[in-house]
Amino acid sequence: MTIYKTCCVVFCICLFFTGCSDSGTTAIENVHLVPMSTETIIPNQTVLIKGDRIATIGAAGTITLPAGCTIIDGQGAYLVPGLADMHIHTRDDWQADVWPVSPLTLFLANGVTTIRDFGPKGKTKTFPLHWREKISRRELDGPWIYASGEVVYASPAPDPAGLVRQNHSQGFDFQKIYSYVSEEDFKAVISTAKTLQFYTAGHIPFQVGLAKALFYGLDEIAHIEELDFEFISFDRSKQLPAKQWLPYVINRAMRHYDMRAGFDETEFRDRFGLKLTDIIQRIERSDTTVCTTLSVGDVIVQKLFQSSWFRARLENRYMPTAYWQAFKQGREKHQQQFRGVESLALFKYELEKLLLRELHRAGATLVLSTDCGTGRMGIVPGFSIHDELRILVENGLSPYGALYTGTVNAARVVAKMGGQGDFGIIDTGKRADLIMVKGNPLKNISALKNIQGVMAAGRWYSKSKLDEMTTVKRK
Repeated sequence: MTIYKTCCVVFCICLFFTGCSDSGTTAIENVHLVPMSTETIIPNQTVLIKGDRIATIGAAGTITLPAGCTIIDGQGAYLVPGLADMHIHTRDDWQADVWPVSPLTLFLANGVTTIRDFGPKGKTKTFPLHWREKISRRELDGPWIYASGEVVYASPAPDPAGLVRQNHSQGFDFQKIYSYVSEEDFKAVISTAKTLQFYTAGHIPFQVGLAKALFYGLDEIAHIEELDFEFISFDRSKQLPAKQWLPYVINRAMRHYDMRAGFDETEFRDRFGLKLTDIIQRIERSDTTVCTTLSVGDVIVQKLFQSSWFRARLENRYMPTAYWQAFKQGREKHQQQFRGVESLALFKYELEKLLLRELHRAGATLVLSTDCGTGRMGIVPGFSIHDELRILVENGLSPYGALYTGTVNAARVVAKMGGQGDFGIIDTGKRADLIMVKGNPLKNISALKNIQGVMAAGRWYSKSKLDEMTTVKRK
């Protein structure tokens, strides 16, 4: 358990503290910094936090601590910037009994101090903004929330430009666009958003394609998966209802590839090398950000081909009961989506890992993302960030490079969205979003799972407090 001491003018009292600290000033001592401003470790440091900001950083024993501060003894642990999951979905039932533990808490317990909502799920769409306010006032435990409002989902849309203006006026941070939007509506959304200086992110609509999406000025692609469709020959001019587009494109894909043979990278490069190069170069030249969300493909493969292992995961205790009922009955989202075309799931996941490697090699801006939170896909909020980091490292990113996507890059994208972007590195003046872990994460990315405490905007949660907050209560 982390040791706390309370400082005063005359004497120092040492005690074990099991709650979360709300005092005005906190010092984290004897800790090795992973600042993320450079690929280095700064040993034996003290970090002084005042309110929600990092006030001072210096060698242990060299900083005069103010009277009344709370001291956290890092005991040689490593201090890392809080992680950002830059593609999630909030639901208005997160605070209800539908989830055994609120996903807001699960994020904190896994070191995720910033989340970005790609489309709230609920009767109203403004609840993430209310949660953000409550979190800022310390009336609710959770990470900082950035959010899109109502999604421009499909065409014909009654007033796509009006929806963009509405989301902007309500205080949302960006506009999401989905797969079934026509080229005309897509242009209207992008044009309106640019006039408002409102960030745009989303899927690449089937009727638009990558080249036109980048030409019109989409700021960010919501999944690496969106690039899969660029390798499939299909008629983008078709006027299909939203529900018919994906089956149509999947049918074309199954005709296009021999999925039964699996994914052969050499053969794929021989056939699509020029297309692959063109895709990567277009993204690189446009400086368009891409969400990773590879954990989606990973979990789909688990569900379809390693179901016993998937069901045995320890984090499954945090998924809604309704999810497991659907899974057992074969009604889960991906069970239905890939029924009869299971080989496609294996093929597309290997393709997406190839795309990740190529995007990274080209220096594209990647942001750490998992697409968790809907409760429909078996992706457990918070825990999934560690799966995503593992996948990035397994596919060519160094631990530092993987961490960079969920810290420095995340903050830069938030700044592009018009936010402060004042997190992601450990430096004076930055928001005090911090994770204390045992082990050096620049040597082994899995060290980030060994969390000893988390600070979110200056509020400290000890390991024991996080354990208490994530205990599933028996009914």
